[in-house]
Amino acid sequence: MQQLHIKIANQRRDFLHKLSFRLSKTYKFIFVENLIIQNMMKNRHLAKAIHDVGWGAFCNKLEYKCKNNGGKLIRVKPHYTSQDCSNCGERVKKALSVRTHVCKSCGTILDRDHNAAINIEKGGLVLLNLSSIA
Repeated sequence: MQQLHIKIANQRRDFLHKLSFRLSKTYKFIFVENLIIQNMMKNRHLAKAIHDVGWGAFCNKLEYKCKNNGGKLIRVKPHYTSQDCSNCGERVKKALSVRTHVCKSCGTILDRDHNAAINIEKGGLVLLNLSSIA
């Protein structure tokens, strides 16, 4: 049984190394939410999933591989990235279980994660002074 756990851990680590290398070679700038993982681990419903995907380890690998390959990892404040409409900026409050972003102001309908990704990219570009729109 222990051998199986070791094998799975090695497979995850290998996957994280390969993915972080590929991303760092493909993109000059990579934007991620600056999540406080220790606080998120306190939520017993999310802790196992967060631990299993190794978000902290992935970000660390990604950061040093970006530096080695001439890129940069930009950590963006995570506040309201999935609630603010990426089209008009209106804040649409929703529970974590709601997976679709529907803005009543402008009519935008997106997957919650896609909406957040657009907002994270915009926030990163502002941090780099490449865009004045937040």
